[in-house]
Amino acid sequence: MTQSPEPALVDGATRLYCIVGDPIVQLRSPRVYTERFRAAGLNAILVPFHVLPAKFDATMRGVMALANLDGIIITVPYKARVIPCADRLLPTGRGIGAINAMRRERDGTWSGDNFDGRGLVRGLGEEGLSVADARVMLIGAGGAGSAVAFALAEAGAAAITLFDIDGARAASLAARVSEPYPRCAAQVDPPAAAGHDVLVNATPTGMAPDDGLPAPLGPLDPGLLVIDVITKPELTPLIRHARSCGCRTVGGRAMLEGQAEEVMGFFGLLP
Repeated sequence: MTQSPEPALVDGATRLYCIVGDPIVQLRSPRVYTERFRAAGLNAILVPFHVLPAKFDATMRGVMALANLDGIIITVPYKARVIPCADRLLPTGRGIGAINAMRRERDGTWSGDNFDGRGLVRGLGEEGLSVADARVMLIGAGGAGSAVAFALAEAGAAAITLFDIDGARAASLAARVSEPYPRCAAQVDPPAAAGHDVLVNATPTGMAPDDGLPAPLGPLDPGLLVIDVITKPELTPLIRHARSCGCRTVGGRAMLEGQAEEVMGFFGLLP
């Protein structure tokens, strides 16, 4: 029996998906998604688009007008800024106030939602880890931090302590999480690992070569689960510090892989 040839990497029938952000060179998503498309037998690719802040609105209008573009993934720093581009927001994205994926509907309109946090929870589950009843220290209350907070509360975390350099933003997130998830005690406090089961960095600190820790944390208890949502580099300063203290660590790749499954479903590309 002869094997059917693999489809061409790109041809006139290729369906396009893209990821927009600034910067863009550090992202693993184009390879992760394109490999999944090919494994599923789909003639599709994910392309990185470096969108500059001063030209964001004009660029997005042009990108969304492409007839062979079916979906957009949004990364830093545009997860909140992109909201006006969507014709409708699904409930999770609306509650978080930021979205990281948009899909073109059959009528040509665009729907947006957020899968950052769900991807993390799914990725943890793939590694046999759960946040149910956990006390979490979450650093960062921006787009990624908001998504993570909502997903952790949804997954049954007992408490989430929030810290952000913008205290008002952290307080707003605590209030927004507490409303739909009253059983999860969300509060704002300075960053501290003591008294927590899980520590999550949801800030960009750790991406640049000269970055240090996202907060002055000191020695960590070996029983602490430490998570950094940054995908590149894999060994962020926080992950290195946590491992030196004997902690179990989970890097951004687990979140990316889990998120890929969630987003593929959102795009209608899974059975």
